[in-house]
Amino acid sequence: MPPADPRESLARWIESSRSTALAVVGDGRVTAASARFSALDHGEAWRWLSGPHARVRYASLSELVRAEATTLAPAPYLSRFERGGQTIEVRLERLESGEAIAMVHDVSAETRRQREVQRDREALLHEERMHAMGVLASGVAHDLNHALNVIALRVATLRADPALTSVRRTLDGLGRVVSDAARIVARLQDLARKRRDRPSDPLDLAAVLTGAVEMARTETDTAGVRIEADVPPLPLVRGSAAELLHVFGSLLLHAREQMPDGGIIRVRAREDRGRVLVTIRDDGPGLGEEDVSRLFDPFSGVAAESALGLSVAFGVMSRLGGSLQAQSRQGEGTVFTLTFPLAAPPQLTRHPPPAPRRQTRRILVVDDEADNVDVLREVLELEGQRVSTARSGPAALALFDAGERFDLVLCDVGMPEMSGWNVAREIQRVAPGTEVWMLTGWANEIGESDPRRRFVRGVLAKPLEIEKLRLLLTAPQPDTPTPDRAAQP
Repeated sequence: MPPADPRESLARWIESSRSTALAVVGDGRVTAASARFSALDHGEAWRWLSGPHARVRYASLSELVRAEATTLAPAPYLSRFERGGQTIEVRLERLESGEAIAMVHDVSAETRRQREVQRDREALLHEERMHAMGVLASGVAHDLNHALNVIALRVATLRADPALTSVRRTLDGLGRVVSDAARIVARLQDLARKRRDRPSDPLDLAAVLTGAVEMARTETDTAGVRIEADVPPLPLVRGSAAELLHVFGSLLLHAREQMPDGGIIRVRAREDRGRVLVTIRDDGPGLGEEDVSRLFDPFSGVAAESALGLSVAFGVMSRLGGSLQAQSRQGEGTVFTLTFPLAAPPQLTRHPPPAPRRQTRRILVVDDEADNVDVLREVLELEGQRVSTARSGPAALALFDAGERFDLVLCDVGMPEMSGWNVAREIQRVAPGTEVWMLTGWANEIGESDPRRRFVRGVLAKPLEIEKLRLLLTAPQPDTPTPDRAAQP
């Protein structure tokens, strides 16, 4: 019996295969193809799934296998291509006859699973990185706020010295520098999504946005980038001018980076159904879907030099109760949309309350840092207060156990032997109704709904503003303990 003709076997394989699209390429054309191959041969263009040739397009599957077969080496060839949501794997092998056979498998489902696994892995890594950065940022912010607190209170004591009246202007300048430094430190917590405080003062957003645009114009004009702004008068929103200047500045910087050869940045603002919308659009090359999803990740590398600024901006908008979103398509630029909730209308006081009188109180300062204890004692004594100190939680509780009572307790949170929250809880157990305030460099990270607040009257931030301390000292003292301040297990 004569041996079977290899070409007849190949033809039967082409016709009978149910899972593989098959074709034979020779002399620069497709000489044979299965029905599955013909079905894939029509429709949108195919492109490389990844790699240096990702921009190459093939109008049809026939064109793809013809082009790739022209440079086919004796070794087999394997690559993946996609169009829309469909992905194929193409294997080309050179036959003894000199022709090439193309075997094509639809691997769309497998590719989707791989991408989902990759997204899950990247999300987990991102979460771990953000957690690690949050721990680092929180510790650095606490330590810097501690140092700034000592400086701020020392400046306050120097300002109170009559002999230093001639340098009052210099001391005022130092105080402003400390305040600015504290705001910069707070950006670390925004970067790590650690901050929980929300500004409550109403803000003229139109003025802040216009100021940010004017500052950006000084740099964009020299780079061939023009800013077109349409910012009408807007309702008041809730926020901080310094923080939002940083937000708008970061977004405008990113827009400028997307247009190294020049272009137009369009800034628009309007009121929309009880909120204010701001859009910042550039004429850059745009981003792919995956890059857009990672734009606010400071570790992704998508935003290049503006990565940290965009991440901080996202944290600020989330903390303000608003939102920051990005939309982009390749070839169509990028648009950022910021949403701001409106501020509550200010409440007018018909009859201003009488000016409060300073009261002499017995105050306990609890802090494990000697510098903070010493300078806070000095400031309080300059304000006419009677001050006792304790360098640890157990030392503070020992004073209460010995029968001593205080009108006010200022307590640090992070102490080695016993946290400030535990100290406050034990104080309420021993002396219910005692007015306890936390004084901490982590104040921005403690939300209004934090359950630990039930043991304290409030939280003061380091560096401590002297005016806030004076308001606390002039506030009327509670007559009786409130039930929610009572000790709880």
